[in-house]
Parts: sequence; C-alpha cells; structure tokens
Amino acid sequence: MNKKLVPPCSYQGGKQRLASKIVDIIFEQNEIDEDTKFYDLCCGSGAISLELINRGINSNNIVMIDNGCFGSFWQAIANDEFELDVFKREIDKLPNKQDIQQYLQNLSNQKVDKELMIYHYLLLQSGAFGSKQIWIEEDKWKNNTFRSYWLPTETSNRKSPVNPMMPMPNTLYQRVEDIVEQLGGRITASQESVFNTIYKLDEEWESGNDNVIIYIDPPYMNTIGYKESFDIYELERQIWTNSPIYISEGFKMEGVENAWLLSEGRTKGNISGNVKKKPVEEWLNKY
Repeated sequence: MNKKLVPPCSYQGGKQRLASKIVDIIFEQNEIDEDTKFYDLCCGSGAISLELINRGINSNNIVMIDNGCFGSFWQAIANDEFELDVFKREIDKLPNKQDIQQYLQNLSNQKVDKELMIYHYLLLQSGAFGSKQIWIEEDKWKNNTFRSYWLPTETSNRKSPVNPMMPMPNTLYQRVEDIVEQLGGRITASQESVFNTIYKLDEEWESGNDNVIIYIDPPYMNTIGYKESFDIYELERQIWTNSPIYISEGFKMEGVENAWLLSEGRTKGNISGNVKKKPVEEWLNKY
C-alpha cells in the first residue's frame, strides 16, 4: 500500500494546510474520471499535486510546473534522476541541532554546486527562517537567513523548543524517499516559466481534449519575499481554453465565475506572542 505523500518541507505560500479544501472544491465542481488531466502551475512544494495523488489520481495525469528550485526537484523526480544515496550523504553531514543554523548559513555562502543543487536546496529551504523562498542568482544562494535552535525559558510565552529545520533531517529524508519511490518517472514536471507552458495547454485544447483542470498558485500580488512575480490576470488571459482555471490568491479576483474564501489567515507573531503581520486571506478563484 502506498504511503501518504507529504511536501518535502515548509515553504512560503505553500498550500499544505489548504490542499484538502482546494481539492474538495475541484472535485465537487467537476466530473473527475481516470482520464482527467491536471496542470499544477507554480506548483512549489507540490501540496496540490500530492493531495491529488493521495486521493487516487493517476500521477501520470499530472503536470507540475515551477520556475524556482522546486521546479528542478520535481523535474528530477519526473526524469527519475533524484539520487537518494546522494541526498542521504548530504543529510548525514548536518551537525547537531545547536549547530545546524551555522552549517546552513555557511553552505548558503558557498557558490552553488550545480551537481548537488537540488539536494542542498532541500536542506536550505527546510531551514529557511519563516519558510521564505530561497533562490539562485548568478550561482549564488539568495534570501538566506536560517532558523536557530531555541529552548523556552521560565518567562517565555512559548513552552516548546523551536527546531532549526521544518522538518528535521530524518523526516525530510523520509518524505523525499516516499516521493522518489512512488513518483520517480511517473509524473510530468519541468522547471520553467508558466508562460512558457501555455503552448501545452493550447495543444490540449486544439487536440479536442477538454478533460483538463488547471490550478495556479502564483506569488501573491502585493507580497514580498519571492524571486519573481507576474500579473496573474495576464496569465489567465493568455490561456485559451474552456477548461476550468482555479487560482489561489489573497483576495477575490475580478471577473471570476466563482470564488471561495478558504481562510481568513493566521495572526503571526514572534516567540513572545507580539503580532507582527496582518493575516493574509486565502481565496480560491475560478475562471
């Protein structure tokens, strides 16, 4: 029996908490059969695709596209090129909890090793402070700050330790191992701009295949911390198809056929409990 698949690590804007709600809506709104094809654009850590697979959707019917480092990871999975022994070797280099933050900081300060990029990326992203996106520019890791190991004091508001990675190394390896063993060579995925993927959707439409569902989780408008952003309205306009398009955003978008408020957001604060940011709403928009 296949294990339940979980995204490798926490990721800014990832839909792990909302994936079940999103897929519920997609299933309720559409007649899903064994031939239904799903396009997961800006797939990131893969929460939606993995939820679909966990629900029994054939992984061969899923196309995952992302322009970031996660796109390279999923492409390696699709091509059956991810080497678990190499990943285990890199994980085994991690020091004890107290020293992981400095280890990751030192790793991020080195020139990107292209042969080990996806393995190092998974470590760095798992340790990213606030789970913010880490990316590459000119062979250098960017947006690098990392979690520290923290223990509560008698006066601290939080009573449990804060680990330097989410998840910790053993769990990270297990999640990736499950993904490799179940999906290696059994999905379609590539690292590329979603705008470059539009021709694939056009080909589906021109071939007469209207049994297609498109989900897009772009970097939210008016947010910071991502390498790239784009006009989601422009992308939607360029997709010439009658297939349903579902878009996650922090607001109800203009001109939608329907929209669902999935979450009013979580109030976030620091360890002391002081609120730092206004909650971001989570909407699923349908065109």
